Amino acid sequence: MPVVLIVDDDRAFRTALRTFFEQGGGFDACVEAANGLEALEKTKQQLPNLAVVAFSMPGMNGLRLARELKTLEPSLPVFLLTADYDVQLENDALSCGIAAVFSKLDDLAPLVANARAVCGIE
Repeated sequence: MPVVLIVDDDRAFRTALRTFFEQGGGFDACVEAANGLEALEKTKQQLPNLAVVAFSMPGMNGLRLARELKTLEPSLPVFLLTADYDVQLENDALSCGIAAVFSKLDDLAPLVANARAVCGIE
């Protein structure tokens, strides 16, 4: 089963998203990271099938992290989560190789549905 990397500095949000992926999403396991540097290390240790990263994090924002992840593993799909969605951010994200952008303020069901599709979960 696919493994998803969840990167967000908000521990409660990571935990909630992990539960959502593992209980209803068909993902075998989730790997969590609180920041970009931790995410890069965990990606080297256990290659995830998908990375879901927050845009706003201390030290390294989600766009920079996406670039670093794509350098490390070019085929890794990356989704961006943001509380401040706008069209310019989505355009910047897509130019970084991010597959999709989702608002943290919306229902997370489309995020999980897209994750399942990207990872080939029926």
